[in-house]
Amino acid sequence: MRNCCSEQRIGILRRTSKCSAAHFVSRSNVRPFTHATISHPRLSKFFLPSGSVASAAGERESTTDLLIRAGFIRKSSAGIYSLLPLGIFVQRKLAAIIHRNMYMAGASEVSLPSLLSPAAWKTTGRWENTELYKLKDSSDSEFCLAPTHEEEITSLVSREITSFRQLPLRLYQIGRKYRDEMRPRGGMLRGREFVMMDLYTFDTTTETALSTYEEIRVAYRSIFDTIGIKYAVSEADSGSIGGDLSHEFHYITPVGEDTLITCDSCDYTANVEVAVSYPSGKHVYDPDKVAVKYGLTTDSTLLVIYYPPDRVVNENLIKKELPTYDRSVRNPVSEFTRNGDPMLQRIIRIFDERVSEKSSLPDLPVSINIGNITTIRFPCVEVAPQSHPKELCPHCEDGALLASRAVEVGHTFYLSTKYSAALKAHFTAEDGAKKPIEMGCYGIGVSRIISAVAEVTRDYYGLSWPVAICPFEVVIVTKPKSDKIYDLAIKLYQDLRKTGCEAVIDDRDDKSFGWKLSDSKFLGFPVSVVVGNNYLKDGRVDVECRRTGQSTICSPEQVADTVAFILQIEKTTQRSSGS
Repeated sequence: MRNCCSEQRIGILRRTSKCSAAHFVSRSNVRPFTHATISHPRLSKFFLPSGSVASAAGERESTTDLLIRAGFIRKSSAGIYSLLPLGIFVQRKLAAIIHRNMYMAGASEVSLPSLLSPAAWKTTGRWENTELYKLKDSSDSEFCLAPTHEEEITSLVSREITSFRQLPLRLYQIGRKYRDEMRPRGGMLRGREFVMMDLYTFDTTTETALSTYEEIRVAYRSIFDTIGIKYAVSEADSGSIGGDLSHEFHYITPVGEDTLITCDSCDYTANVEVAVSYPSGKHVYDPDKVAVKYGLTTDSTLLVIYYPPDRVVNENLIKKELPTYDRSVRNPVSEFTRNGDPMLQRIIRIFDERVSEKSSLPDLPVSINIGNITTIRFPCVEVAPQSHPKELCPHCEDGALLASRAVEVGHTFYLSTKYSAALKAHFTAEDGAKKPIEMGCYGIGVSRIISAVAEVTRDYYGLSWPVAICPFEVVIVTKPKSDKIYDLAIKLYQDLRKTGCEAVIDDRDDKSFGWKLSDSKFLGFPVSVVVGNNYLKDGRVDVECRRTGQSTICSPEQVADTVAFILQIEKTTQRSSGS
């Protein structure tokens, strides 16, 4: 009896072991949801609360309203949006493009907390930023919701990196950010909560950090080339992030908040905040019309800036030439006279290139020893907001400068040691010296790209997604309530899957055939395969390209090859037009 029980127990243990092993194998094979994990995706099974197509087709509405009506997003509150299934598909494809290029660039993925303590922020002087969401816990401890992660990642690295042998290092994440925008606008173009990719690089020297910067710019170009929408790369101001080298990636669109200045003869492109132009030698400004602006440096030097009255002083350019310029001083002359004896202090007169020193200049606001006055000249006014043929490009000195509105979707910054020095992120160099780590930070607005791409590509019929980030590459539109047509749709789906196409069947029987045809255009799928009356009549189906509107009638056996051919052309066209 005892042996029998033992054998029974052994048998049970063996069966349990086999079950556990099988369970482990099945768990290890579990994959996250993708298009390939369901036998044949059907729109009837998706949460797709799209609105009426016919009632508003062709009307100009905001892209945010268009995305809402198409069932990609829903508004929660001002500047805060929910992504619905189709929106999630677009976001995942964007993330996949980013992940692939970050891997190729040698970056490792991390996930940093959204709830941050104030210590590092106070050390860098950014705790008082008005865009921070601040809160307290039950113990009255302060926190903020992360608008960015320079402080957090630098603090993390400072605790882990001690030697030059551990560098270079590249870390990135894709996650949510929070900013207390006073006036959120443009839907997901400028929201209070958004999804962003941020990359941080750590190097031993300025030279290697600048080399890294250029490598990441190449990776960024690859990302935006893959998305397939024409973009511009511009010189930019670093703003509150800091650093002295910065570039922005933009989509050109009238709804953009930024203004780009480009040359029509060379590749010069710059944000209007840092754009420079030179006056043509043929154009002379009226010498009797000169405007003046005052400023103050941190060492109490008064700046007297002379410029044409029809232009605006570009304070970023002043700051670039004179790093001690303090833009926060509201009454420079009053501060200057209050801080000491004007006879012992200095004045720097700055003449914009368009103003002559022989012009009728207003008197200086204070009496000062002439030996304490310095005069310098450089272009220090904003480039005119429209085309200005009397202004010369600073690069080729030939082309006209043109202005266009744009949406910023990516930004690169060389930070140098701004954060590493403040937060003591040091390493021991080969010579034994302790040095701050050279840093760079790089961002891509993932949720912003969704809205920006929708804005740039939309047309009369609705959305029109590029192949690289579309929810599905192909939609198979079926005539409702026909078993024969539905059986063919499943066969077509299987054929398309064999060629690698991502397809979905529009099997919604509660919608008319005409409505579904319009909706396939409205939702923006790159290719539609229409199985309707033509198939019932002569056994043929329609294959239509969303972007061109061209339709091909073919047999069911030719559909997979026809679709693959169209998609290949679309991918090639869109990728070549990206840069």
